[in-house]
Amino acid sequence: MENASKALLIAGAILLAILIIAIGMFIYNSAQSTVNDSMTSLSTQEIDAFNNQFISYEGQQTGSNVKALIGRLVANANTYKEEAGKIPTVQVTDKVDFKDSVEKAKLKAEVNHPASEDKVKTYNENLGSIRNKIEAKHPYWVEFVYGASSIISEVLITYDTTKTTTPTP
Repeated sequence: MENASKALLIAGAILLAILIIAIGMFIYNSAQSTVNDSMTSLSTQEIDAFNNQFISYEGQQTGSNVKALIGRLVANANTYKEEAGKIPTVQVTDKVDFKDSVEKAKLKAEVNHPASEDKVKTYNENLGSIRNKIEAKHPYWVEFVYGASSIISEVLITYDTTKTTTPTP
């Protein structure tokens, strides 16, 4: 009889321990879903903050504004050296296409995955080359291409030789 009561006490203790573990798991899962929901909204806010640093440069711009955009892109590349997804590809084209393919290649700056110190350095050098080709007095058209994660993945800068209107700042 004494053994049976000890067995019942042990079984009760085991059931109580299982109940406490189950309640702990329920609380953990509830808290985890709340954290995940807040991370999603934080992620949306981060995406908006990232994109907003470039949005003001969209549309028709002067060459000096395009140079300022390139300066922002250089700073962005230095900030996100480890995250190639946050370093947009930059490409400059002309309404009259460049005849020299070497010249076209010089007017493109990109960092392929995975990002590395050397790739970012080359990217910044290419942006410097692009900045030197931009003339402050000419009008340019700036467009952004958004990637799957809604982050700007490509910056397209077009020099329109046919435009004679004064660009809007």
